[in-house]
Amino acid sequence: MPLQHVKDELRILGVDDARFKRGRDKWTRLVGVVHRGGLWIEGCLQTPILVDGDDVTAQLARMVKESSHYGQLRVIMTSDTIFAGTNILDLPQLAKSTELPVIAVSDSEPSMERVKRALQHHCPKTWNKKLAVLERCGPIQEVASIPGRAPVFLQWAGLPFEKAVEVVKLAATRSRIPEPVRVAHMIASSFVPNP
Repeated sequence: MPLQHVKDELRILGVDDARFKRGRDKWTRLVGVVHRGGLWIEGCLQTPILVDGDDVTAQLARMVKESSHYGQLRVIMTSDTIFAGTNILDLPQLAKSTELPVIAVSDSEPSMERVKRALQHHCPKTWNKKLAVLERCGPIQEVASIPGRAPVFLQWAGLPFEKAVEVVKLAATRSRIPEPVRVAHMIASSFVPNP
């Protein structure tokens, strides 16, 4: 559904992944936090995703659509587009399958050359397919979420860029990283890999 108005208590699902040990862990958790704008938490979700897999888009879509919060969510906001090592999120596909706009937020400008080398190293047979998914996510745009602070970097699907910026600025209440993503990161970081 198109995002018509950006209200103060807009329900945003912030998403990040938990830590894992490469070479040992086959999966990790994807954590979602339902947030009212940049104000408060209304719920938490989680689902497993494969380390270096190709399932993050499908698993995130399933987690969203099976959630009791689905009918009230207006935006999905993720911490970047790469999860669990080299599991690439397809932003346009996620927006289409959930019928919700998606905004990926990164605290530093991604280096496509570095990403390409990592994909080639960890996924020698499928790196070009993964890179194609990443390229479908569109351009990376620098945005000042809080005036005078370091910028964040956005990719988006399912809404105009101007609306994406409006949502990010609304949700950046305590730091330049919007609260839904910041809190999802904090919760996801609390899950430690199995010994």
